[in-house]
Amino acid sequence: MMRRIGAVLAVTGLALVVVAPAATATAATPPDDDTGRSWEVAATRGYLDRSTGSNVWTGAVALLNVDDGSVRESPWGDYLPGYVAYGPDARTLYTIGSVDGPSGEDELLFAAHDASSGDVLWTSTISSYFGLAVSPDGSVAMTARDKIDLATHEVVSFEPCVETVADAPVDVAFSPDGSTAWIVCRFWDGGAPSQLRAYDVATLSLIDTIELTPEGTGGITDVLGGIAITPDGSTAMLSGAWLRSVDPIFNQRALRVDLATGTVASIVTDSSSMLGSVSISPDGTRAYLSTQQFFGGEQSALWSLDVATMTLAASSPLENYGTYPIVTPDGAKVFATGYGPWGEAGERVAGISAHDAATLAPLGATPLPGAGNLTITPDQAPVARLTASEPNSPVTFDASASTVEFGTIAEYAWDFGDGVSTVTTTPTVEHEYAEPGEYTATVRLTSSGGTSTEDVYTGHQLLRNGDASAVATVTVTVPEPAVPEPAVPGSGVAGALPPAGFNGATWVIAGIGMLLTGAIAVVIVRRRVHPQRKDA
Repeated sequence: MMRRIGAVLAVTGLALVVVAPAATATAATPPDDDTGRSWEVAATRGYLDRSTGSNVWTGAVALLNVDDGSVRESPWGDYLPGYVAYGPDARTLYTIGSVDGPSGEDELLFAAHDASSGDVLWTSTISSYFGLAVSPDGSVAMTARDKIDLATHEVVSFEPCVETVADAPVDVAFSPDGSTAWIVCRFWDGGAPSQLRAYDVATLSLIDTIELTPEGTGGITDVLGGIAITPDGSTAMLSGAWLRSVDPIFNQRALRVDLATGTVASIVTDSSSMLGSVSISPDGTRAYLSTQQFFGGEQSALWSLDVATMTLAASSPLENYGTYPIVTPDGAKVFATGYGPWGEAGERVAGISAHDAATLAPLGATPLPGAGNLTITPDQAPVARLTASEPNSPVTFDASASTVEFGTIAEYAWDFGDGVSTVTTTPTVEHEYAEPGEYTATVRLTSSGGTSTEDVYTGHQLLRNGDASAVATVTVTVPEPAVPEPAVPGSGVAGALPPAGFNGATWVIAGIGMLLTGAIAVVIVRRRVHPQRKDA
């Protein structure tokens, strides 16, 4: 129930408001010490700890702060992680990897980790070491052969690509709505082109198959690399494809697949190979991947492809043996694994390089021996809070109590409910209502990472976790202007009464005298104009 604030003023053009409480946010409020922090690049690592003098490999996940370059790490003994992906809320990190089993064989594990500490929360045994994707709603994860329920930890394994005993899936990606899993199938006997197969996530039933043969080639295509999906779900991008009929066999290409029509386009590299994964920009216009040159004088490089035209938009030299480029949620930077003169004395070491996303110009590098697969923190929607001022004109709307987990709030989009809207970069705004009535004012926030109410998903995990918490409303009531009370005759003031006391009595007597005088004057006039009788 709304409450009326202040007195009614008989003033035209001023908006008088009744303020209702702001809408309750739909998302949990981050703690005070968990706001405005930086994204982190998560990198899997496998390395020999030579300080112990043993040949035992140690696995870890390293977390690189994208703003200050600091690195924190969680080593896990003999668990060697391969692929890595975040849950939608950035609180959980998932990996697949291997440990030595009781009989000496490798045991494949799916592991959930606390994203802040790296501690292992739980594990499940799986059947595939290839591919990892977390559904947009965070309910399911998939490898190329497994479906993992993230609530119950139950694993359902299946064979999506088996035509012969040697056939195998090499990567997996979800559609942006989470209903379909696209799996890249490679047929090792060489008798058929690789395929992109669509499986219903709920039932694991096959619903579509696309042969990965580029238009105009007619050759048998083999695919060794990874897959990513554009945020609108229309297109798949694949790395590491090559035609078996083409010499040399290492002359590889990237593929673009129209998921509605099955049309396949390609761009050929000048390199020997195109290993590693592919990443797509938040707006879906660019695909990032790497090339490797094992023979000749060509330079290994990081590539940016124009998805619409399948042309090279930018490239940058980057020594690598199969990198895993990832793009930041705001689309501004690309991080990739590679090798360079990044050691303390300028020696060549492995690490993570940073690049401008538009030009791929190097921005710096962080040494990190054993770095493998990469992913990045999904940006989170702001939590909007909105109030309106006490009655005055104009009305002040205030969203300064709003919070955001990563970065800052970059934009406030205001709708005042009367057909007027505006966008600001500051949390307060003033507005004057021209007509009486009840209005619902709304503010919609966007983070510096570009996140508001809409998700951005590119196949393996969310880049932007949009949520309704980015919107808040408040109701204002503008009443009818007050009507002035009628004036009392003779007072000169609307609604005024004669003053009390002796002076008041004098005015009353004088008024009566004036009335009597007027009456006498009327009588005299009438007597003067009365006609005389003839017999007078």
